[in-house]
Amino acid sequence: MQIKIVSGADVRTVECGEGESFLSILRANGYDLPAGCGGRGTCGKCRVRVMGGPYGAKGQEVLACQTTAMNGCTVVVERYEGGGLIEGTAAPAETDGEAGFGIAIDIGTTTLAFSLVSLSDGKTISRFATLNRQQSFGADVISRIVSAEEGNAARLAQCVRAQVEEAIGRFRAQYDLRSVRKAAVCGNTTMLHLFCGEDVSGIGRYPFRPAFTEYRSLAGHELGLSVEEIQVLPCVSAFVGADIVAGCIATGVDRKDGILADIGTNGEMFAHAGDRWMCTSTAAGPCLEGATIECGLGGVPGAIDSVRWKGGKTEVTTIGGGKPRGICGAGLVDAIAALLDGGIIDGTGAFLKGDRFLLAEGIFLTQKDVRSFQLAKSAICAGIRVLTERAGLSAKLVPLWIAGGLGYYWNADNARKVGLLPSENAGGQHVVGNAALAGTQACMLSRAALQRACALAARTEYLDLSADEAFMNEYIQNMQFEGYE
Repeated sequence: MQIKIVSGADVRTVECGEGESFLSILRANGYDLPAGCGGRGTCGKCRVRVMGGPYGAKGQEVLACQTTAMNGCTVVVERYEGGGLIEGTAAPAETDGEAGFGIAIDIGTTTLAFSLVSLSDGKTISRFATLNRQQSFGADVISRIVSAEEGNAARLAQCVRAQVEEAIGRFRAQYDLRSVRKAAVCGNTTMLHLFCGEDVSGIGRYPFRPAFTEYRSLAGHELGLSVEEIQVLPCVSAFVGADIVAGCIATGVDRKDGILADIGTNGEMFAHAGDRWMCTSTAAGPCLEGATIECGLGGVPGAIDSVRWKGGKTEVTTIGGGKPRGICGAGLVDAIAALLDGGIIDGTGAFLKGDRFLLAEGIFLTQKDVRSFQLAKSAICAGIRVLTERAGLSAKLVPLWIAGGLGYYWNADNARKVGLLPSENAGGQHVVGNAALAGTQACMLSRAALQRACALAARTEYLDLSADEAFMNEYIQNMQFEGYE
């Protein structure tokens, strides 16, 4: 049978099978439809308009994951084009002077970032980012692991590999390149397992043993990619991936005392104290990427990216300056701070009246959204504090590097106000953007940088916070908003 897909000016007629859901069909045809719950019908993110047949000429809004396609129907999809952060601060990169071109790739849970580089001189030629299409299988690593175990492992692998191959083709066409010599890849441990086609089941259950953590060098054809060599950077553990390792190389924190916190769907942290290297991770969840927020979006055009309380109401701005379509993580931090300043919510996070607040036309925060944010911010702040203390560093004096798109765009004062960052830190907080992409690029260019990454991954001690009493105490204490009644 056939259905028609309309997305802006793009109109396509596609073949599909009897009984297939709209979500399954859209996934198969490359549409980036958010489905944070993995297609279980609970998040409400995959709404589409369906016309024809029982839906009538004007159509009806349905959940794509819960609605079976009917022959001859038309489904209208709003494309969420956009991506993540590509800019980042990095130490000067060395280069071994190889001939040809390489691509550094950061496979994030929510976004993919790419950087085309001249291997001979280390010059960055172009960068771009896009949403990770795996989001239609679930918003976080746990939902992706579950989806893989339900029989979607090959589809998850192909999904991200297809996007990588599209990026290779885009760079080759744009810069008239005959070939790409190599690609270097970082990401959290689950993302790298899915990319390599490895079994992720060991990451999802105790004792949390990944199939691999070591550095890998693969021929491009092994993964169906048109590059000669693929370098997969090393991870530390099931929950501390190659992205934080690469970030350490970019910032040079492996060579000086301090803490690096990469804040996104996962909160990964590394501490260097003298001759001791420690790391940990906290389950921040996809709230800060907008996935579990009712009107949440990633960093795409139309997402509210800043909010302030002025004259008894909120004022907002959006990415791209257009009409608000939702709210991203940076906007969420500001929105919580604004609701506290306006007396809309109290220090416990409870609404003083009602259970939601309108930020802009059609865009609101709910009581559930605030609670989700409290869980995420408390986990991150508690993780930073406990790691600082266990490493033997001074909470007031330790330099803190903040990596990731959220930290790059947020208002740092508001991040401290709402308890996402430790308020006591006076040692300097440095925003470094996508340090993972910058570090991956450094490792691709220099064998010495790659050896540093491998040494760091092998030597670093992992601090498990899941049953840590100090972490649980900090977590509970930080749940409320300090200084608000």
